[in-house]
Amino acid sequence: MLAMIGQPGDTRTSQRDHLLLTMLYNTGARVSEIIGVKVGDVVMDESACVHLRGKGRKQRSTPLWKRTAQTIRAWLRRNPMLDTDAALLPNRHGNAMTRCNATQCLNIAAARAAVQVINVFRNKRQFIW
Repeated sequence: MLAMIGQPGDTRTSQRDHLLLTMLYNTGARVSEIIGVKVGDVVMDESACVHLRGKGRKQRSTPLWKRTAQTIRAWLRRNPMLDTDAALLPNRHGNAMTRCNATQCLNIAAARAAVQVINVFRNKRQFIW
């Protein structure tokens, strides 16, 4: 999973995608729940959490790990123009990401992780034999 999440790059898109994957892993939420999160849905006090809206208008709050909260804080510092009603994970037009955007992000992360894991196993195999 860590290979899938990876490290954020220098670009805004890379940082956004890193945050998307981190939040998906942390919360266990559906993609539609995460891409629907607005900046105001994230509580960044001592017990950080995110308010999610699921199927059937069900609402729930999910605690955030310290690392996830740090990633969100860094994202918001880099994007001060995001107000409380703005999508936390905007596309290039400033609207909420679509499921198609999230699918592309997941596919790219999976391909990158597969190469990384294969290389790790190749290197370990050389030492074993």
